[in-house]
Amino acid sequence: MRWSITGEVILRGEGAERARKGHLNIYMKWLSSIRGPVSNGDLVILKDESGDPIGLGFYEGIGSIAVRVLSQELVSPEELIEDRLREALSARERVKLGSFFRWVHTEADKLPGLIIDVYDDIAVISSTSIGIDARIEDIAELVRKIYRPSSIILRNDSRPRREVGLPLERRILFGDKKRTVIREGSAIFHVDTIEGQKTGFFIDQRMNRLKVERLAGPGDKVLDLFSYTGGFGIHAALFGARVTAVEESDYAIAEMNENMRLNSVEMRAIRSRAREFLETDDDLYDIVIVDPPAFAPSKEKIDAARRAYVALNSSAMSKVAPGGIIITYSCSLFITKDEFRKIVERASLLSGREIKILEEMGPSPDHPFDPKHPWTLYLKGLQALVL
Repeated sequence: MRWSITGEVILRGEGAERARKGHLNIYMKWLSSIRGPVSNGDLVILKDESGDPIGLGFYEGIGSIAVRVLSQELVSPEELIEDRLREALSARERVKLGSFFRWVHTEADKLPGLIIDVYDDIAVISSTSIGIDARIEDIAELVRKIYRPSSIILRNDSRPRREVGLPLERRILFGDKKRTVIREGSAIFHVDTIEGQKTGFFIDQRMNRLKVERLAGPGDKVLDLFSYTGGFGIHAALFGARVTAVEESDYAIAEMNENMRLNSVEMRAIRSRAREFLETDDDLYDIVIVDPPAFAPSKEKIDAARRAYVALNSSAMSKVAPGGIIITYSCSLFITKDEFRKIVERASLLSGREIKILEEMGPSPDHPFDPKHPWTLYLKGLQALVL
């Protein structure tokens, strides 16, 4: 029954139009009625109020999303998902990113609610859809068929799942390998796909970490805030920089120490909250990197997030030596690129430091952006000269 259609969902007005235009998440406010014995996660046919078919999707029935649209045509859903997986993998192979990459990036790959990351011979699946959840074993089989990994890990423990009441779990779906080592430019990193944040590593920052290799040089003082397992800092240290890495997680500090040994570099690793460190540290740095967690996980928290980003970036700018560089990021879905630039500008005024923006940055090309789904471009970054 996992791939059987159980009923119909009738969409009203704007919901029907958005589905026809390729929007893949249809919200509860656009749901008119349900016909048939439909349960949460079931496959359903989508129709408008005139009875005309619109497509095929998963009925979610929890949170704000009513339906995740799979196709505008009535096709075999299992074959469709396999085709989409193959198309997404081909796109990643085209940009030649090596042995670790995001294989599936939700709506941007027309697989709403599904993320698949690859770390060498380990594939990690993550879902925010009850429809995907109900078919996770089938999707894992498709992953085995297409990619042939040694292990497949399920990481269904994200904040979006918690917010809508989906069960949280981490487990091995296939194989027994959960740790590996990846190479990124000149650096090597341990990845733990069970205990690590997200699916084990912040793949989206790959290209931005590599840029640090050309910015940092021998003797440069680099401050890496929210360092996690040392990603940015390791790249800087490999090119002769003196790095201070600040991270509040004991687990991440331990992994950072392992990565230092793996790369034969030394950094000053400090266990502290970033804002507390900034309040007490007296040094100035040639490069300051600010990569915090999302401050605005929901629209209701945007105002508080703006204030937090301004305060954090203002404090960070005060630690940049004149003529130095700040590299700062936001991964909050509800903070746009324009809004983030304004935040950084306000932070410069608050800190009394003039800035010149050198570069705007985003995620690596294995995280494609679909304009119909603006949250697929969640990572924003700015590199600025601080005078």
